[in-house]
Amino acid sequence: MARRVRGSARVLLPLPVNTAAHLFPSQPSSRRNVIGMTLPSAMISNTLCSTSDVPTPSSSPAHRQTSTPPSSPPGFPWDRQHESPDASDAKPAIPSAFSLLGKRKALDAISDNARPAKKSATAKPAEARASLTQMHISIGQAVQKRCKTCGMEYVPSSAEDRKLHDKYHTQHTHGFDVGKDFVTKAPAHLVFPGARQGDAICVVDCYAPHARKRKGQAVLELVQRELGAVHIPEDELWNSKSPVNTSTGKYRMYLYIRDSKCIGLLLAQKVQRAHRVTEPTFTQQCAGDAGNARMTAAAALKARQEAQAKQLEQPLQLSREDFSAKVGISRIWTSPTYRRQDVAMTLLHTGLEDSRQCAERQEMSADELRELRDHDEERLSKDSVAFSQPTAAGTRLARRWFGQPYGWKVYID
Repeated sequence: MARRVRGSARVLLPLPVNTAAHLFPSQPSSRRNVIGMTLPSAMISNTLCSTSDVPTPSSSPAHRQTSTPPSSPPGFPWDRQHESPDASDAKPAIPSAFSLLGKRKALDAISDNARPAKKSATAKPAEARASLTQMHISIGQAVQKRCKTCGMEYVPSSAEDRKLHDKYHTQHTHGFDVGKDFVTKAPAHLVFPGARQGDAICVVDCYAPHARKRKGQAVLELVQRELGAVHIPEDELWNSKSPVNTSTGKYRMYLYIRDSKCIGLLLAQKVQRAHRVTEPTFTQQCAGDAGNARMTAAAALKARQEAQAKQLEQPLQLSREDFSAKVGISRIWTSPTYRRQDVAMTLLHTGLEDSRQCAERQEMSADELRELRDHDEERLSKDSVAFSQPTAAGTRLARRWFGQPYGWKVYID
């Protein structure tokens, strides 16, 4: 008889005498053994079916003697545990989280061109800082070097300084590249012929396009660096309001172009008053001594030449009285490669001619223009031009252009 329990059942099986004696030889054969065990509920039905086939032993002695165990006794429940259950009867094992996830592994790269991880901006360790290598040895040599041609000071051991020097040296020696279309895009009334065929002088003022003013500003910075002149602010340079005449700007720039490169610059401005250059007292005394002394004509000529040579070395002396002036030469420069080719002289003549045309267009009527063409020297001439505290080279240029060592004008900024 069997009793079912949820999840498991305890089964009591009667065993034949011979079989029980065979399994348990220490016990008497006449005693009926009852074996108890706990089986899963799924195996109860099979167990009951197997026990129903076992013949019930007879209580009579005759039957007990003649009965023999069957040739193949039924299997016991504990023997079935070692047998592999049928695939149809076995329940699928419930997978656990560890069996699904498994052991974590590092992610592998999914492509060959993956971006490298950014290094954190942390301070370098002491070992990395200590591994620096000294590339230069200081034994008292000069760190900076001054170029004899362009005058720029740079550090030869620095690659950045060498690159900047090469660029500045090229612009200073061979001119500033302004582009091939700089002359062709300029208005016709703002282009003047140069000293030789193919050259051109372009005018840039406050009304010019921004690109042309930017190139003119770059050339002016190069000139001011070489001359050591005071920097002119960009707002003041391209200001359309002039203290002399509000219809035009204060400054007017002339660029001498040859083969798409600017090799000369003239910056003119409007002025009102200027001082004249006077003859030094030292020169007058030397000339008087040479004339009064009793010497030959050759000795007197030699003395005058020496006096004139010393005259060029003396600083300019200006008169206390100021005079009227209209055009001021603020900056004038020529590239070293193209000097002594009448570039600066042509710029001065062009600046004076353009100033005359500007005066004709702005201030005069038709009758006055006709009268000016007949007597233009009386209205605007070289005497109306003044230089702005020239250098030694500028002084020689001014004396050559005016044709006299003294008497020309200088204005104070």
